[in-house]
Amino acid sequence: MSDGNITQQNLKWDATRDACDVGSTLINRIVDLEHIPFPANVIFPDATPDVIRKSRLLLAPQHFGKDSQDLLLSFHSFLVRTSSHTILVDLCCGNDKNRPTRAAWHMQSGPFLDNLAAVGVKPEDIDYVMCTHLHSDHVGWNTRLDDGRWIPTFPKAQYLFAEKKFQYWNQIVKSGQSENVLYGSYEDSILPVINSGQAVFVTSSHIVETGIYLEPAFGHTPGNVIIHVESNGKKAILSGDVIHHPVQLAHSKWSTNF
Repeated sequence: MSDGNITQQNLKWDATRDACDVGSTLINRIVDLEHIPFPANVIFPDATPDVIRKSRLLLAPQHFGKDSQDLLLSFHSFLVRTSSHTILVDLCCGNDKNRPTRAAWHMQSGPFLDNLAAVGVKPEDIDYVMCTHLHSDHVGWNTRLDDGRWIPTFPKAQYLFAEKKFQYWNQIVKSGQSENVLYGSYEDSILPVINSGQAVFVTSSHIVETGIYLEPAFGHTPGNVIIHVESNGKKAILSGDVIHHPVQLAHSKWSTNF
């Protein structure tokens, strides 16, 4: 659900600028939706009221509903800027997307592109778009609505899709097993990128450039990947939905209902 977490080794996330320096590489968090409540036991089958109360004392309170058993989720991208490329990882929920069974995502009109502009980046500046997996809350900003049709949001970018995860969903579509694959995001957020010729299918261990590479992390979905960022002896891992919420750092054996 959450648009990813960053695992840090001797790194400090600067909350004042919502960013982290990994050697000479800069990572910014670009928010689409934030503080979205989900009941803890909807996400984690092992969550109990007592455990959540104790976890709230261990972890930052902004991750929990103040007077409830809700976990608060953030849906955001990571903007990764190296000396060679400008990269967006995980593209959140998007605007104008028809998601009637997910109220928080449905027909949004949010500030994602304004938040990107606030750190000095325009859509045409993006070189690569990468999604750790293809769930609808990770591909929404792949496209935007333009005069009634979906077009790629980032006109000059290559969209790197791990072949394994794409083929899984593509086979479901071809088999006719689902009329509304991924809440409709296959049609409005993936196919337009393929039709534009901007999709590039890569292995689950693809190297984007020195220090930026994918690693298989199958489980949450078939073909799921994580993304490594390394520079000048520093390292971060963009874990996507391998970790949905910080409560898993206190309860590392927990798995999600997803």
